[in-house]
Amino acid sequence: MGDMDSRLLRKIEELTLYILKQDEANTAMQRTLEELHSRLKKLEKASGDRE
Repeated sequence: MGDMDSRLLRKIEELTLYILKQDEANTAMQRTLEELHSRLKKLEKASGDRE
C-alpha cells in the first residue's frame, strides 16, 4: 500500500506543478489580451477622430 500512496503523491505533485504553470500562462495571456484590447480601443478612437 505504501508504494501506491507514494505514486499517487508523486502524481498529485506533478499535476499541482502543471496547474501552477498553466495558471502563470493564463495570467500572461490575460495581460496580453488586456493590452491588445487597450491598443485596439486607442486605434479605433484615432480612426474615428479622422473621419
